[in-house]
Formats: sequence, C-alpha cells, structure tokens
Amino acid sequence: MTNNPCSVLLRRFSSPLLAVVMVMAFSLSGLSGVAAEPPGSTDELVDSLASIETFAANFEQARIDSRGNVARESAGKFAIARPDRFHWRYETPHVQELTASGGTLWVYEPDLRQATRSPLDSGTAAPIAILMGDRPIEDVFRIRELGRDDGELSWFALEPREESGDFREVLLGLDGSGLKEMRFIDQLDQTTRVVLSQRQFNRPVDDDRFRFDVPEGVDVVEAREPPRMQ
Repeated sequence: MTNNPCSVLLRRFSSPLLAVVMVMAFSLSGLSGVAAEPPGSTDELVDSLASIETFAANFEQARIDSRGNVARESAGKFAIARPDRFHWRYETPHVQELTASGGTLWVYEPDLRQATRSPLDSGTAAPIAILMGDRPIEDVFRIRELGRDDGELSWFALEPREESGDFREVLLGLDGSGLKEMRFIDQLDQTTRVVLSQRQFNRPVDDDRFRFDVPEGVDVVEAREPPRMQ
C-alpha cells in the first residue's frame, strides 16, 4: 500500500507518532459548553462528527505495546478547521510542528533547523480524516457501538473499509461534551492512546495558526511524502 501524506499523524502513533492525526486528534457535538448525553448510536455519532467545523484541544499521548507497557509518552496541542487546515504541535518530549493549509503540509523540526514541505491528501482513512476528510465518515469506516464504560464514556469502534497497513481499528470515547479519548490499534496489537482536554468546538480559530512561515536560517526540504515522525 502506498503511504499517504495525511497519514503522517498516524505514523507517529504507530512508529512512536501520530493522529494524523491525529494526531490526530476532537467536541463532536457542535455545541460548546453545553452539557449533554454522549451519542448513544452510530447514527448520532455520524451526525456529531459531521457537525464539526473547527476543533482545538490539548492532548496527552501514550504508546502502549501488546503487553500493556507504556513505550512512549508525548503531549501538545492542536487545532483543526475543515476541510483541509490543521496545526498539530508536539511540545514533549521534543518540539515538532505539523501545519497544513491549501493542500500543503509543513513539518517543522526546530532542533534540526529543518522544515519539510509535502502535498497533503485528506481523502484517506488516516485518523486525521475522521475530522478533516470530505467523505462521509461512514464511507471510510465501518462503525460499531461498544457501549459505556465505568467512566461514563460511550465507545465506538471504527474499522477502515479500505485496506490499511498502518492500523486496524480506531476506538472513540465520548462524554457529554464530545470526543474525550481516542485509541489507535495497529496490526501488532500496539495501542496509541490520546486523551483530550480543554476542548473547544466550532469556535473561531485564528487563520494565522494554519500558516507556516519558514524561520530565518531553517533549511527547506521538498518531499513527495512527509518525513518520519520522532
């Protein structure tokens, strides 16, 4: 399978990454600051996802091996604006920024004084496509309801309809405000868990957040695909 530029977020999850993606990477209700019941059916989940126009949050990410051991942890923040803009910043353990707009993805690594520019394609089953893709989510994923856990999160499983070499399933956990937790399970039963906080949905996001200006003294690398994430 040919790697897709938008799956850079996913590759950070699976190779210690990303979600894209992200990140990837998300309230799904479209109403901020309003207490509500989490979606109770796949139809409600689809409607909630479709209502997202912008989404910003902080995240904590952990990569867990098949034995349940935490192999890597990272944290940062992101903002997304449909259909094709996002800014994803890892602040720990190393600073790394991904900025996408107008069909171009920039990956900036301050420690290396390097920025990589590559094309962006959101028409993919990568995690970031859950929020950014133009295709209806039910066209990209098979969705099934898993019920609630003891923490009162409603869980849904998303399986890519098209063959993916990166991951086999995404689990979404939602509370009354929207998406709270994501878990990406790869082909080796390794899990990347992303927990979201300070979530803001469908609020204005400054356009400058989605613009990358190459800092002075930084080398620019042109690539057909994004670089491997840290």
